[in-house]
Amino acid sequence: MLFTISHQSIYTYSRPVALDPHTLRQKPRQDGSVILHEFSRSIYPKPGGTTDFIDLEGNPSTQVWFEELTTTLKLSVQMVVETLRSNPFDYVLTDPDILTLPVRYPQHLHPNLLPYCQPSIVPSALNELVDPIADEADGMTLPFLSLLTAALYREFAPMVRMEGAPWAPEVTLEKRQGTCRDLAVLFVEACRTKGLAARFVSGYWNGTDVDGCQHLHAWAEIFLPQAGWRGYDPTAGLAVCDQYVPLAAGLHTSSAALISGAYWGTDVTSTMESHLSVQPVESDSVNPQ
Repeated sequence: MLFTISHQSIYTYSRPVALDPHTLRQKPRQDGSVILHEFSRSIYPKPGGTTDFIDLEGNPSTQVWFEELTTTLKLSVQMVVETLRSNPFDYVLTDPDILTLPVRYPQHLHPNLLPYCQPSIVPSALNELVDPIADEADGMTLPFLSLLTAALYREFAPMVRMEGAPWAPEVTLEKRQGTCRDLAVLFVEACRTKGLAARFVSGYWNGTDVDGCQHLHAWAEIFLPQAGWRGYDPTAGLAVCDQYVPLAAGLHTSSAALISGAYWGTDVTSTMESHLSVQPVESDSVNPQ
Protein backbone atom coordinates (compact mmCIF):
# COMPACT_ATOMS: atom_id res chain seq x y z
CA MET A 1 0.00 0.00 0.00
CA LEU A 2 1.12 3.53 -0.75
CA PHE A 3 -0.03 6.45 1.39
CA THR A 4 0.33 10.21 1.41
CA ILE A 5 0.19 11.50 4.97
CA SER A 6 -0.11 15.06 6.26
CA HIS A 7 -0.10 15.78 9.99
CA GLN A 8 -0.12 19.17 11.69
CA SER A 9 0.07 19.76 15.45
CA ILE A 10 -0.55 23.28 16.79
CA TYR A 11 0.10 24.35 20.39
CA THR A 12 -1.22 27.77 21.41
CA TYR A 13 -0.20 29.57 24.62
CA SER A 14 -2.10 32.37 26.33
CA ARG A 15 1.13 34.32 26.91
CA PRO A 16 4.61 34.20 25.38
CA VAL A 17 6.54 31.19 26.65
CA ALA A 18 10.08 29.87 26.49
CA LEU A 19 10.25 26.42 24.92
CA ASP A 20 12.52 23.73 26.30
CA PRO A 21 14.22 21.44 23.78
CA HIS A 22 11.63 19.15 22.21
CA THR A 23 12.04 15.58 20.96
CA LEU A 24 10.13 14.73 17.78
CA ARG A 25 9.35 11.16 16.68
CA GLN A 26 7.43 11.97 13.51
CA LYS A 27 9.41 10.03 10.92
CA PRO A 28 8.10 6.50 10.17
CA ARG A 29 10.07 3.56 11.47
CA GLN A 30 11.56 1.64 8.52
CA ASP A 31 11.62 -1.91 9.83
CA GLY A 32 11.38 -4.11 6.75
CA SER A 33 7.65 -3.59 6.38
CA VAL A 34 7.73 0.17 5.70
CA ILE A 35 9.56 2.24 3.08
CA LEU A 36 9.68 6.03 3.45
CA HIS A 37 9.80 7.55 -0.04
CA GLU A 38 9.38 11.24 0.81
CA PHE A 39 9.44 13.23 4.05
CA SER A 40 9.37 16.94 4.86
CA ARG A 41 8.81 18.87 8.06
CA SER A 42 8.15 22.50 8.94
CA ILE A 43 8.53 24.01 12.40
CA TYR A 44 7.38 27.37 13.74
CA PRO A 45 9.00 29.23 15.36
CA LYS A 46 12.20 28.47 13.50
CA PRO A 47 14.44 26.36 15.75
CA GLY A 48 17.79 27.59 16.88
CA GLY A 49 19.12 24.15 15.95
CA THR A 50 18.22 20.51 15.33
CA THR A 51 19.90 17.13 15.57
CA ASP A 52 18.75 13.73 14.30
CA PHE A 53 19.41 10.53 16.23
CA ILE A 54 18.12 7.03 17.01
CA ASP A 55 16.73 6.83 20.53
CA LEU A 56 17.11 3.99 23.04
CA GLU A 57 14.10 2.15 21.58
CA GLY A 58 15.42 2.40 18.01
CA ASN A 59 13.00 5.16 16.99
CA PRO A 60 14.12 7.80 14.45
CA SER A 61 14.12 11.01 16.49
CA THR A 62 14.92 14.68 16.15
CA GLN A 63 15.73 17.12 18.93
CA VAL A 64 14.94 20.78 18.28
CA TRP A 65 15.72 23.79 20.45
CA PHE A 66 14.44 27.34 20.34
CA GLU A 67 15.87 30.78 21.06
CA GLU A 68 12.83 33.08 21.11
CA LEU A 69 9.63 33.46 23.09
CA THR A 70 6.45 32.43 21.29
CA THR A 71 2.70 32.08 21.70
CA THR A 72 2.49 29.30 19.10
CA LEU A 73 4.32 26.08 18.28
CA LYS A 74 3.43 24.50 14.92
CA LEU A 75 4.83 21.17 13.77
CA SER A 76 3.82 19.90 10.34
CA VAL A 77 4.97 16.81 8.43
CA GLN A 78 4.18 15.51 4.95
CA MET A 79 5.28 12.11 3.69
CA VAL A 80 4.82 9.37 1.14
CA VAL A 81 5.04 5.93 2.74
CA GLU A 82 4.86 2.43 1.28
CA THR A 83 3.73 -0.45 3.50
CA LEU A 84 4.62 -4.02 2.55
CA ARG A 85 3.13 -6.43 5.09
CA SER A 86 -0.12 -7.58 3.46
CA ASN A 87 0.01 -10.78 5.52
CA PRO A 88 0.58 -10.11 9.24
CA PHE A 89 1.27 -13.82 9.83
CA ASP A 90 4.14 -14.23 7.37
CA TYR A 91 6.38 -16.16 9.76
CA VAL A 92 6.95 -19.61 11.26
CA LEU A 93 7.54 -20.28 14.96
CA THR A 94 9.10 -23.58 16.01
CA ASP A 95 10.13 -23.13 19.66
CA PRO A 96 7.57 -24.87 21.92
CA ASP A 97 8.48 -22.48 24.75
CA ILE A 98 7.23 -19.61 22.57
CA LEU A 99 4.18 -21.42 21.21
CA THR A 100 2.68 -22.12 24.66
CA LEU A 101 1.75 -19.96 27.65
CA PRO A 102 3.33 -18.72 29.78
CA VAL A 103 5.98 -17.85 27.22
CA ARG A 104 9.59 -18.66 28.10
CA TYR A 105 12.09 -16.80 25.95
CA PRO A 106 15.56 -18.19 25.19
CA GLN A 107 18.07 -17.37 27.89
CA HIS A 108 20.19 -15.14 25.65
CA LEU A 109 17.20 -12.81 25.09
CA HIS A 110 16.40 -12.31 28.77
CA PRO A 111 18.57 -9.21 29.40
CA ASN A 112 16.93 -7.37 26.50
CA LEU A 113 13.35 -8.54 26.91
CA LEU A 114 12.94 -8.72 30.69
CA PRO A 115 11.68 -5.11 31.11
CA TYR A 116 9.03 -5.71 28.42
CA CYS A 117 7.78 -8.83 30.21
CA GLN A 118 7.13 -7.26 33.61
CA PRO A 119 3.57 -5.99 34.24
CA SER A 120 3.27 -2.56 35.82
CA ILE A 121 0.28 -3.72 37.87
CA VAL A 122 -0.43 -6.76 40.02
CA PRO A 123 -1.02 -9.53 37.45
CA SER A 124 -3.99 -10.90 39.40
CA ALA A 125 -5.89 -7.69 38.58
CA LEU A 126 -6.14 -8.92 35.00
CA ASN A 127 -6.92 -12.58 35.72
CA GLU A 128 -10.64 -12.19 35.09
CA LEU A 129 -9.90 -10.87 31.61
CA VAL A 130 -6.86 -12.93 30.65
CA ASP A 131 -7.41 -16.42 32.07
CA PRO A 132 -10.64 -17.30 30.21
CA ILE A 133 -9.03 -16.18 26.95
CA ALA A 134 -5.93 -18.30 27.65
CA ASP A 135 -8.21 -21.27 28.38
CA GLU A 136 -10.14 -20.73 25.15
CA ALA A 137 -6.80 -20.66 23.31
CA ASP A 138 -5.83 -23.99 24.94
CA GLY A 139 -2.75 -22.28 26.30
CA MET A 140 -1.39 -21.57 22.82
CA THR A 141 0.35 -18.23 22.26
CA LEU A 142 -0.79 -17.21 18.79
CA PRO A 143 -4.47 -18.10 19.31
CA PHE A 144 -4.30 -16.22 22.63
CA LEU A 145 -3.06 -13.06 20.93
CA SER A 146 -5.80 -13.22 18.30
CA LEU A 147 -8.52 -13.97 20.85
CA LEU A 148 -7.35 -11.18 23.18
CA THR A 149 -7.40 -8.72 20.28
CA ALA A 150 -10.91 -9.81 19.34
CA ALA A 151 -12.16 -9.71 22.95
CA LEU A 152 -11.03 -6.13 23.56
CA TYR A 153 -12.51 -5.05 20.24
CA ARG A 154 -15.80 -6.77 21.03
CA GLU A 155 -16.23 -6.00 24.72
CA PHE A 156 -14.82 -2.46 25.10
CA ALA A 157 -16.55 0.56 23.57
CA PRO A 158 -14.22 2.82 21.56
CA MET A 159 -14.07 6.51 22.40
CA VAL A 160 -12.12 9.66 21.54
CA ARG A 161 -10.18 11.61 24.18
CA MET A 162 -7.79 13.98 22.46
CA GLU A 163 -5.57 14.86 25.41
CA GLY A 164 -4.24 13.20 28.52
CA ALA A 165 -2.21 10.12 29.35
CA PRO A 166 -3.62 6.64 28.77
CA TRP A 167 -5.80 5.29 31.53
CA ALA A 168 -4.41 2.70 33.87
CA PRO A 169 -5.53 -0.82 32.88
CA GLU A 170 -7.75 -1.06 35.95
CA VAL A 171 -9.67 2.05 34.87
CA THR A 172 -10.22 0.74 31.36
CA LEU A 173 -11.39 -2.59 32.77
CA GLU A 174 -13.86 -0.87 35.07
CA LYS A 175 -15.27 1.49 32.45
CA ARG A 176 -15.35 -1.16 29.68
CA GLN A 177 -14.41 1.53 27.18
CA GLY A 178 -11.32 3.42 26.09
CA THR A 179 -9.37 5.24 23.44
CA CYS A 180 -6.91 3.40 21.23
CA ARG A 181 -4.10 4.24 23.64
CA ASP A 182 -6.11 2.96 26.63
CA LEU A 183 -6.82 -0.35 24.91
CA ALA A 184 -3.22 -0.66 23.73
CA VAL A 185 -1.96 -0.26 27.30
CA LEU A 186 -4.47 -2.84 28.54
CA PHE A 187 -3.38 -5.26 25.79
CA VAL A 188 0.29 -4.77 26.67
CA GLU A 189 -0.29 -5.43 30.36
CA ALA A 190 -2.48 -8.47 29.66
CA CYS A 191 0.23 -10.00 27.49
CA ARG A 192 2.93 -9.36 30.07
CA THR A 193 1.02 -11.41 32.64
CA LYS A 194 1.58 -14.41 30.35
CA GLY A 195 5.31 -13.83 29.94
CA LEU A 196 5.08 -12.08 26.59
CA ALA A 197 7.38 -9.16 25.82
CA ALA A 198 5.05 -6.31 24.86
CA ARG A 199 5.41 -2.63 24.07
CA PHE A 200 3.30 0.41 23.12
CA VAL A 201 3.27 1.84 19.57
CA SER A 202 2.18 5.20 18.15
CA GLY A 203 1.52 5.65 14.45
CA TYR A 204 -0.99 6.05 11.67
CA TRP A 205 -3.84 3.80 10.59
CA ASN A 206 -5.78 3.89 7.36
CA GLY A 207 -9.09 4.13 9.19
CA THR A 208 -11.33 6.53 11.06
CA ASP A 209 -12.18 6.82 14.73
CA VAL A 210 -15.67 6.71 16.22
CA ASP A 211 -16.08 10.44 15.52
CA GLY A 212 -15.54 9.81 11.80
CA CYS A 213 -12.17 11.58 11.81
CA GLN A 214 -8.59 10.40 11.47
CA HIS A 215 -6.41 10.68 14.56
CA LEU A 216 -3.00 9.53 15.67
CA HIS A 217 -3.39 5.84 16.47
CA ALA A 218 -1.94 3.46 19.05
CA TRP A 219 -1.54 -0.30 19.21
CA ALA A 220 0.67 -2.94 20.82
CA GLU A 221 3.61 -5.02 19.64
CA ILE A 222 4.64 -8.46 20.87
CA PHE A 223 8.12 -9.90 20.42
CA LEU A 224 8.16 -13.32 18.77
CA PRO A 225 11.56 -14.90 18.05
CA GLN A 226 11.92 -15.68 14.33
CA ALA A 227 9.32 -12.97 13.62
CA GLY A 228 10.42 -9.91 15.59
CA TRP A 229 8.02 -7.31 16.97
CA ARG A 230 4.50 -7.99 15.66
CA GLY A 231 1.59 -5.61 16.05
CA TYR A 232 -1.94 -6.16 17.34
CA ASP A 233 -4.63 -3.48 17.33
CA PRO A 234 -7.41 -4.13 19.86
CA THR A 235 -9.26 -0.98 18.78
CA ALA A 236 -9.81 -2.38 15.29
CA GLY A 237 -9.65 -6.05 16.25
CA LEU A 238 -6.82 -6.69 13.78
CA ALA A 239 -3.30 -7.99 13.56
CA VAL A 240 -1.23 -5.10 12.23
CA CYS A 241 -0.71 -5.25 8.48
CA ASP A 242 -0.11 -2.88 5.56
CA GLN A 243 -2.85 -0.51 6.74
CA TYR A 244 -0.55 0.75 9.52
CA VAL A 245 2.46 3.09 9.62
CA PRO A 246 4.45 2.82 12.88
CA LEU A 247 6.22 5.95 14.08
CA ALA A 248 7.55 5.13 17.55
CA ALA A 249 7.47 2.27 20.04
CA GLY A 250 8.46 2.03 23.66
CA LEU A 251 8.46 0.13 26.91
CA HIS A 252 6.45 3.03 28.34
CA THR A 253 3.89 5.18 26.54
CA SER A 254 6.08 8.25 27.04
CA SER A 255 8.82 6.59 24.98
CA ALA A 256 6.44 6.48 22.00
CA ALA A 257 5.24 10.09 22.23
CA LEU A 258 5.48 11.87 18.88
CA ILE A 259 6.20 15.23 20.49
CA SER A 260 7.70 15.64 23.94
CA GLY A 261 8.96 18.79 25.61
CA ALA A 262 8.03 21.51 28.08
CA TYR A 263 7.54 25.26 28.16
CA TRP A 264 8.17 27.98 30.74
CA GLY A 265 5.87 30.85 31.57
CA THR A 266 3.82 32.49 34.31
CA ASP A 267 0.05 32.07 34.51
CA VAL A 268 0.01 30.41 31.09
CA THR A 269 -2.70 28.18 29.70
CA SER A 270 -2.27 26.12 26.55
CA THR A 271 -4.40 24.39 23.95
CA MET A 272 -3.54 21.82 21.30
CA GLU A 273 -5.17 20.95 18.00
CA SER A 274 -4.24 18.36 15.42
CA HIS A 275 -5.10 17.82 11.76
CA LEU A 276 -4.34 14.47 10.12
CA SER A 277 -4.90 13.07 6.66
CA VAL A 278 -3.93 9.50 5.69
CA GLN A 279 -4.81 8.81 2.06
CA PRO A 280 -4.07 5.69 0.00
CA VAL A 281 -2.85 6.51 -3.49
CA GLU A 282 -2.17 4.64 -6.71
CA SER A 283 1.48 3.72 -7.08
CA ASP A 284 1.78 5.58 -10.38
CA SER A 285 0.32 8.84 -9.00
CA VAL A 286 3.46 9.65 -7.01
CA ASN A 287 7.10 9.53 -7.97
CA PRO A 288 8.94 7.65 -5.20
CA GLN A 289 12.64 8.42 -5.04
